[in-house]
Amino acid sequence: MIMLPTVVRNLFGGPATRMYPVTTREPFARARGHVEFNEDLCNQCGTCARRCPAIAIDLDKDKKEWILHPDRCIICEVCAEVCPKDAITIAPQWRAPFYKREAIIYHSKAVKEKGEKTGE
Repeated sequence: MIMLPTVVRNLFGGPATRMYPVTTREPFARARGHVEFNEDLCNQCGTCARRCPAIAIDLDKDKKEWILHPDRCIICEVCAEVCPKDAITIAPQWRAPFYKREAIIYHSKAVKEKGEKTGE
């Protein structure tokens, strides 16, 4: 008889947890979700790659590429703080889970356009 109220409450009550991934939780204020990169603003200075404590950012200046390794990134916001052009921001939404260790490669458009105009 002691268990009867608990059994009735569990039978007729709603679920105690969210039905993820159907129902997702809204990020709270100042949540650190994932790194976003704006290809139009980057000038390939390399400050973000030098200051990243997790060595999650690589720059290939020959190919004009900015490479992020999301499996290494600890979302510490250092790259966003030191970027002089504000090309890096931290989005409050979490990145979708990934199953392969693949880098995300962005091509810096600002550097490409500058190189085409000057003939470099």
